[in-house]
Amino acid sequence: MRRPVRLRVVQSAPLLGDVDANLAAHAETIAEAADDGRQLVVFPELSLTGYALGDLVDAVALDPSHPRWPDLLALSAKIDVVVGFVERGGDGWLHNAAAYLSGGRLLHLHRKTYLPTYGMFDEGRFFVPGDTLETFEAPWGRGALVICEEAWHPSVVHAAVGAGAHLLIVTANAPGRRPIDGGWESQRAWRAILSAYARLYAVGVVFASRVGWEEGLLFGGASAVWGFAGRTIAQAREIEPETLDAVLEPDDFRRARIANPAHGVERDDLLIEALERAGGRSP
Repeated sequence: MRRPVRLRVVQSAPLLGDVDANLAAHAETIAEAADDGRQLVVFPELSLTGYALGDLVDAVALDPSHPRWPDLLALSAKIDVVVGFVERGGDGWLHNAAAYLSGGRLLHLHRKTYLPTYGMFDEGRFFVPGDTLETFEAPWGRGALVICEEAWHPSVVHAAVGAGAHLLIVTANAPGRRPIDGGWESQRAWRAILSAYARLYAVGVVFASRVGWEEGLLFGGASAVWGFAGRTIAQAREIEPETLDAVLEPDDFRRARIANPAHGVERDDLLIEALERAGGRSP
């Protein structure tokens, strides 16, 4: 990591299917963050559209030919932005996507590779999964975008760190679920998983998780930022809209990598050999 990054995480509740209204809300939030000296603003998964789109998914899709595309890029005129939206690929297929915008241009686009299609989730009916896991070079260092379900597949994070990521930016639409004791169990699970990644891999983790109701679904929030040694730097409440501010420092990154060098000596050759021997079988 080359430079400090002063970031803001936005735990928002977008309006379902209303791209214009959500773009306007994004622009207002980003302007406030810029005035406050932030360098990066991170919004949740599908922040421009909402989640339970159903048959609206085609109507809200964006691509470079869409009249709203310049407005999307303009969000990053002053500071960097991570935003979630429905992307229409050049082949016409629709993707659940996240974009890193910087200086009024698209710096990196990530298409969600794991589409949950079970229980309350139905993404496989409407989206085509992405087929690449790539990192990108940002002004502060090397990052990776991870969208919701992908964080529950350690191979995604392992690939990102192996490709040199210093910071994982995780966007989500995570439902809120209460256990018997009254806490929000799904949000506890997210915290446990993401803090473990930060600790094991000596990476920073930014988690932007939405709130609000859609079509009977309650989204739980609990956005957070973890430092390079797994320590919680900032933590939002469950259920309610909120913003979080945090600063990630290069000195902390270097100290964490010195203290925990295990990730730097990964025997990926052993992993590849084991997977080939297993013939692609899942556990």
